[in-house]
Amino acid sequence: MDHLDLKNIGQMKLIRTRKLWAAFLRVLILILVVLIGTGIFLALSPDVLGDLIFLLPIPGSARIPPAGPTPQPPSVSIPPGPLPVGHQAYAGVYGEGGISCGFLLQLEDGRQVGVTAAHATAQLPAGTPAEFHSPDGALVATLKSQIGRGAPFTQNKLSMDYVVWSLAGPVDPQRFLRPDPRGQGLPGEPVLVYSPFGDGAGGPKAWPGVVMSTSAFATWIQMDDSFSPGGFSGCPVISRITGRLIGMAVAGANQPPVVMGLHPVGSLVEKVQAALAGQ
Repeated sequence: MDHLDLKNIGQMKLIRTRKLWAAFLRVLILILVVLIGTGIFLALSPDVLGDLIFLLPIPGSARIPPAGPTPQPPSVSIPPGPLPVGHQAYAGVYGEGGISCGFLLQLEDGRQVGVTAAHATAQLPAGTPAEFHSPDGALVATLKSQIGRGAPFTQNKLSMDYVVWSLAGPVDPQRFLRPDPRGQGLPGEPVLVYSPFGDGAGGPKAWPGVVMSTSAFATWIQMDDSFSPGGFSGCPVISRITGRLIGMAVAGANQPPVVMGLHPVGSLVEKVQAALAGQ
């Protein structure tokens, strides 16, 4: 093979390499254009983005229903009862400053526990000190240990999100909430969401709302007002008819007004009973 043939072969290889690189760059540019276009489309179409997020099993993500007209008040089968008096939502303090909302629950058989949300409380080492404080700063209860723990909610499965705590000692009986025997509220039922922040003057604060829809995995409520729902995960939600707990706040967004998703109390009671049985 002479020098001219070697030169031609080298030129042909160079041409093929350039063509391959040119094809690669065209494909790369096409991919970038598609990604940029998709990003712009999703940014301009939040509903589509919400649908995509809802399809992915991402812990801590939920498709929150839009606010809308509230249902007509329901007929409730059990007698009405008084609303709880005083503070009912507490700032849970864990270790070196971890804080979330929580409450105290007494089952029908008299057993008592503390309850918080899993996604709002990081996994804590055994022996981590924990306490419930009222909005005025007073110590309400010392939490002994976690006896039951779920996982951060995924999609609309809010009933997987919970933490059950044993108590280190006796607590004022008025601090405990009682579960609604129906297991959850009914669409159109008026409710109160108790705030861990109080009224700003050391007193209790409860936000009014209405049950919008229910399922075995979630109860959705719509509040009367618009506010920031950050920090409400783990807070108790009470029926304004029965005065009993119908669920624990887990997810929420200010639409406006605020729409919140709850872990239904019937499921929560089952989780508490299982945790107590495993002690």
